[in-house]
Amino acid sequence: MENYYIIDSHCDTLGKIADIGINVLQDGQSHVSIEGLKAGRVGLQFFAAWVGPKKYSPCLQKGLKLIDAYYTMLNSYPDLFLPVLNAADIDRARKQNKIGALLSVEGGDILEGEIANLRILYHLGVRSMTLTWNYRNELADGVLENKSNGGLSSFGHEVLKEMNRLGMLVDVSHISEKGFYDVIEASVKPIAATHSNAWSVHPHPRNLKDEQIKLLAIQNGVIGMNFYPPFLAGQEANLSHIIKHIDYIAGLAGIEVIGFGSDFDGIEKTPEDIRGPEDFYSIINELLKLNYKEEDIRKIAYGNYERLLNCVLGGC
Repeated sequence: MENYYIIDSHCDTLGKIADIGINVLQDGQSHVSIEGLKAGRVGLQFFAAWVGPKKYSPCLQKGLKLIDAYYTMLNSYPDLFLPVLNAADIDRARKQNKIGALLSVEGGDILEGEIANLRILYHLGVRSMTLTWNYRNELADGVLENKSNGGLSSFGHEVLKEMNRLGMLVDVSHISEKGFYDVIEASVKPIAATHSNAWSVHPHPRNLKDEQIKLLAIQNGVIGMNFYPPFLAGQEANLSHIIKHIDYIAGLAGIEVIGFGSDFDGIEKTPEDIRGPEDFYSIINELLKLNYKEEDIRKIAYGNYERLLNCVLGGC
């Protein structure tokens, strides 16, 4: 299929750059590599700064270290990456034959309860934030806080409103079910679950239930297909399991809600026939074999996220 490219809404490669060095993009120590991004025709890659709960480390300090790794990457490969700060940059990257790089944060813990830190992160180039990781923070409960039935806190509502105002993508992967519904109700901009799958295909706490996916579609949001085997099928998975999630969601809520959110370098193993971004073509080819329309494949590959980002980063 000609003239397609990939938007991947989640990878954790910044952690490897911060821990090991920039050479991880060249020497095979990470899922994401320079050659893999080129071979997979990735046109826009979200790079997540995963901070985790405060029990692991000071959240803001850890986040800043990962943001520094992001800028180390940009400075090391100025001819390859173009930072995406607004909707026009997505088009600009394509015209310059570069890969758009969108800086995201995984875990609102990085704010340490201060709304000013959100604005500082925006000034540092952050354009997307996952509100929680798996556990409770100042914004909301995570998916593994299954006893309290907590949703979005007062501070979480304040953060959501400010993200909408600034033009930052609100990411509901990892948030509790009640928190998800709170965000859907309160957000004036479409949102994303950048790296989640369908609970009805494989009932894992990190996957979205049917009603959540339907509401995401109604709100013009996107769910990015996560390639982690335990989220796809169990301990082992392959390409066919990714396709099962795509098929199910397409039938449930339509093509327009589906994207890719690989979780490369945030997962210890991948599906047996997916090594890294170089294998996005395998998914595209399989969809073609299954007689998906080329127009619909383009929507999954990049069009749906492009629509979402044009709205959130550009104004809608």
